[in-house]
This record gives sequence, C-alpha cells and structure tokens, in this order.
Amino acid sequence: MATVDFEVRQLLKAYRKGLISDELFEEQMRELQAGGGKYVFNGKSYASEREMLMHFLDEYRCAESFAAEYLKCWSEVSDQECVKGGLRAIQQREAYHAKLLEERLRELGGVPQCTVSPQQREKEMAFYASKDKTDAEKLQHVAKQIQDLPKVLKFITDVIDQIQEDQQSKELLRSLVQDEYSSGNWLLEANRLLNGPQAAA
Repeated sequence: MATVDFEVRQLLKAYRKGLISDELFEEQMRELQAGGGKYVFNGKSYASEREMLMHFLDEYRCAESFAAEYLKCWSEVSDQECVKGGLRAIQQREAYHAKLLEERLRELGGVPQCTVSPQQREKEMAFYASKDKTDAEKLQHVAKQIQDLPKVLKFITDVIDQIQEDQQSKELLRSLVQDEYSSGNWLLEANRLLNGPQAAA
C-alpha cells in the first residue's frame, strides 16, 4: 500500500509540473488503482490478489476433482495390485484437495464455476477407464507429462510466490504442492518399476 501511495504522489508531482499530459495522468492513475494488473495467473492479469486467487482456486479445484474421478476409474480396472494401492492413495488425495480448494474459494466469496470440457472428459475417461490399456501403458503416458515436476507444478508455485496478504491460502497451497510432489514421485517410480529406467525419457 505504501508503494502505491508513493507512486501516486510522484505521479501528482509530475502532473502538476506539467511533465505528463492529462490523458497519461488518467491512464497511470487507473493502472495504480487497479493494481496495475500485477497479479498474473494463466497468462491473465488481475487487479487484486483476491481476484487472482479466486480464479486460480476454482481452476485448480476443477482439475483436482477431475483427476480424482479418472484415477478412481483407473484404479478400478488396474491390472497390478501395487499400482492399485498407490492409485487409491493419490485418488483420495486429489478428492481431498478439491474439497479444500472449494472451501477456501467459498470463504473468499467465490462460487465454483470451472468445468472440464466434454471433449477432454471423454478423452481422459476413455483412456484411464480402458481395460485394453495396461497399467504400464497408462503410467508411461502420465510419466511423459510429469517428467519435470517443478515445471509441471509451476502454475501453483507462481501463484504462491505472488501471495502477500492471504497467508491462509498461501500456506494451504504450499501444503498441497508437497502432496503433488509426493503423488508425482510415486507415479514416476511406478513407471520406472513397470517400464524400466528409461521408460519416460
């Protein structure tokens, strides 16, 4: 807040001295009042931390809820007992994440809106619920997508890094990221176990 006040004073000083035009002054003031769109999620700028967080929480909730859904289908058709056990743990984790994220979204005054497109739903469910695809094939598919976990989870850590005011949401997300690493590492290990060390390379 102090930074914004300082910037406003500097802007007023420049305007009074005739260093900037009326149009530029108004434009700069609008940007300062809107926070300059300094909060960014998914390539879009938001005027406030809260606004960014509500969009992020909704999209993350949606992704976790869908992951819980297709992982449940996968575990039901799993052909390896060791894979089935890990999948059940991860599926429960994802469902719990979705619940926590929705609770926090509602506490901030938001309403769940994000949904998975019918095309994506059909594609993912057909793959993960398939009895024709083995656990080894499914694990290899997943491993290729999550090979670089820090990069995969950057959409969460980028948001965490921007949070200054809402410490409750920040620590909630920091905790969830640890879960995501745990799930990702298990999937990568299971893939190496079933497909060999070079499987996802």
